[in-house]
Amino acid sequence: MVSSGSNSQPYKRQRVRKACVPCRERKRKCNGKSPCEMCIAYGYACHYTDVDGSSTSPRVDETPYGTDNRPYSLPNILRNEARSVDAQNVTNQNIIDPIKSRYTIQHSAVAFPRCLGLELRSTNPPRLHSFAWHCGIRPEENPNSHILLSGLVTKEEYYRISKVYFSVVHPIFDVVDPEQLAKNVERYWDGDVKMLEYGAVIAGVIALGSFFLGSLGHPREMDVVQYAKGILDDPTFCRIPTVEQVSAWVLRTIYLRATSRPHVAWLASCITIHLSEAIGLHHEIDREDLVMTSNVPLRRTTEVSEHTRRLFWCAWSINTILSYDYGRSSVTLNRITCKSVKETEGNHTVHLVALAQLIPQDCVNANATQLLQALAAVHKSPNAHPFLSLTKSDICLSLYRRLRLLNHILDKSVVLQIIDIGNTALSAAYALVKLDQAWWNVLSTSFQYVCVLLAIDTPESLSHVAAAMRTLDNITQVLGTHIAYEAQKTAKLLLEDSMKKKRQEIQQLERATHQRSTVETTHLLDIDWDVLLDPSDTLNFM
Repeated sequence: MVSSGSNSQPYKRQRVRKACVPCRERKRKCNGKSPCEMCIAYGYACHYTDVDGSSTSPRVDETPYGTDNRPYSLPNILRNEARSVDAQNVTNQNIIDPIKSRYTIQHSAVAFPRCLGLELRSTNPPRLHSFAWHCGIRPEENPNSHILLSGLVTKEEYYRISKVYFSVVHPIFDVVDPEQLAKNVERYWDGDVKMLEYGAVIAGVIALGSFFLGSLGHPREMDVVQYAKGILDDPTFCRIPTVEQVSAWVLRTIYLRATSRPHVAWLASCITIHLSEAIGLHHEIDREDLVMTSNVPLRRTTEVSEHTRRLFWCAWSINTILSYDYGRSSVTLNRITCKSVKETEGNHTVHLVALAQLIPQDCVNANATQLLQALAAVHKSPNAHPFLSLTKSDICLSLYRRLRLLNHILDKSVVLQIIDIGNTALSAAYALVKLDQAWWNVLSTSFQYVCVLLAIDTPESLSHVAAAMRTLDNITQVLGTHIAYEAQKTAKLLLEDSMKKKRQEIQQLERATHQRSTVETTHLLDIDWDVLLDPSDTLNFM
């Protein structure tokens, strides 16, 4: 409150000018900064008025839209003033609720009441909330009951199994922060109830580590998988999406891709992307077009960590590659501003993302030229890890299948590219399976490569069928599963059918040759060779 002595001061307007327009109109205490603390707390568009009455925007707003590494500031939107605002920028400006880590766009039904309140300069604008989303006739689902993960796996077993996870999975799919995981594991086993949701991440690490232990995996691996699923499906946790949920869903997607049907894995990968969008993981939160609903800091720091970027791009890559291989639509986000991951020694996430980005964006309408360009780029990409060599082959064979549907005749150079990628993948597959690293594509890539060699059906491709079949046989013997034997049997059947077709074609050619020789023999019997070869008789024809 202003003291009575201050009323006699001659320069009262100068003191009022220190307060921003929103604080002055609402008679709130302003600290004079740009933007001020009060505007940050309530989401107001902080701006100041000069002596002449003209409005002055915060200095940071003078930076043109689209500049990278820009400090966060509240954008000049939702302001009831004569100044015009670019409609496209307004549409692109979004909101993040740091309390619930919730992201939404301003034209959303969830965000609109708050945006309207801010535009009307409400003293207490509505919070970011799903007002009137339904009629409220029934209560929400009750939370699920969960057994403790510590009742399934001891802490000693966890540390043994997690070593396998970090040596096999983590170098490719960097979705778990090792330091944060170590801290939370101790808290979880100490009985911290706040770590219940994080138990899904711990369970995902255990499940994948156990899977890559092969026959030495944990006897209760499936119970651990079901525990993680129960946490992720719990209505209590689903109501407020978090980074931890995204990490757990990525781990679950990887496990399902290695153990379940394609539809189940594809569906899980789509859920992962939708959760990433729900918390704004696809955006850099220091961008000017993201508005905070309060001055409470995000659970992610304002400067998005490198780990968070790796989490998003891993989730995106899995969904993109899996969808393209399976022939389904990937999840398309309106706009991605998340920066690229950095290349670090011993970590291949950056290479995985680079491969996924080579897939044509318009998967349905991509023409032959685009597919061939993508195939050439895949061929040039490095074989930094055996799993990446298999992934290269997955994308390459997917591109070929689409070229085949376009009835495109492949040049010899393109065929040689496919063969080079496929042969490298065969070697990588057999090397991994001998290490008990049964990634899904050690079998699928080998099987699909045999199919593609038969489909190309040129001397160059057919000359590699025998070696590809031998590798597939060897992998089948090591795996010894019904799915491996099924793939081996199917490949042999296709090979036999190809040989049968070749024999039929040869028979048709032989039949044509036999008919021609019969006709020629008939004509030869009518020729008098002595007369024809007598030089003196040629005078009769002159």
